[in-house]
Amino acid sequence: MRKVLNFLFILLIGFNFVKASEIEYKFGRGFSIDNRFYLGGYTSFQYEKRENGYYQYKIDDIAILGFYTFGKFKIFAELEAKDVYVKSKGEEEENNLKLHTERLYLEYAFSDYIKVRGGRFITPLGIWNQVHINALKWTTSNPATAEWFFPRFMTGLNLYGFFPFFDESIEYQLFIQKTKNIDSGYNNVKTDDFYGFQIKKFFGVNKYIGINGGRFYDIYFKETSTFGGIFGYLNIKKFYLFGEFYYAYENEEHHLTYDQSFDKKSYYIQGVYRVFPKNYFTLRKEYFRDYSDNGYLNVWTIGWNYKPLFNISLKGEYQIFKKRDNRFLASFAVLF
Repeated sequence: MRKVLNFLFILLIGFNFVKASEIEYKFGRGFSIDNRFYLGGYTSFQYEKRENGYYQYKIDDIAILGFYTFGKFKIFAELEAKDVYVKSKGEEEENNLKLHTERLYLEYAFSDYIKVRGGRFITPLGIWNQVHINALKWTTSNPATAEWFFPRFMTGLNLYGFFPFFDESIEYQLFIQKTKNIDSGYNNVKTDDFYGFQIKKFFGVNKYIGINGGRFYDIYFKETSTFGGIFGYLNIKKFYLFGEFYYAYENEEHHLTYDQSFDKKSYYIQGVYRVFPKNYFTLRKEYFRDYSDNGYLNVWTIGWNYKPLFNISLKGEYQIFKKRDNRFLASFAVLF
């Protein structure tokens, strides 16, 4: 309830300061007032069927988000209920309406070169981690690089922008966390000590490459992880090609059992081709190896994404695993 009240309080602030002269609603972009205040949401439904007979279908999420801009300031808030309804083979139905604070931050833009963000936000690293709304993803499944190398969300400070003196086609990200998370249980990694960077070079609107890295302390496993990565993106007319590679070094005692200079590594490379209007074929190769606990993943993902509108996605994919059961995934997602 407190999260709901906090969210409503932020929205009321927006309504209080905006003297509305133009109110409109656009499907996929939400309600807007004078192009300064926005309110929208999203939801998704997901189905999974494995080769061994296991199945699951669920309402994956229901979320509401809004932001308000005034001058160079921006307030952003997002609340989400995760796994709202879940039915799995051999299990009782599960219902969950608990709201989590997905994002909650205040941002100030000094210029295009210097912007400061404080609060809880998506960790500004890589490609896949930046797109957390199902309706905007190419596939329902997420690659391991977005799950097992750094916290998806962080609570702290983020300084970012374009380099003003060197090259305005180069974007930088610097971030640091030295406090407890807002809604610490709602994250893939629990941490109160996290910092890192990212440098991205653009070669036009639809081409870029980047490097990043960071270090965080995992409260649950009581270990420190240092990671680094490289990523790239290319879009030529109907074809999209992108990928990411990460490695990580964890606690020193891991290296007593093997002679690797790092503990885990992972990559994916994904191609997307627009076969005909609103229909996209997807192919992804993904690999993950964790030497510290013998974790292993080697999978091909073959998928189809039908997007009648930019904010609606109907996806189906088949994943072919090495040393695991293959599975089929499907989802329907919409951004209101």
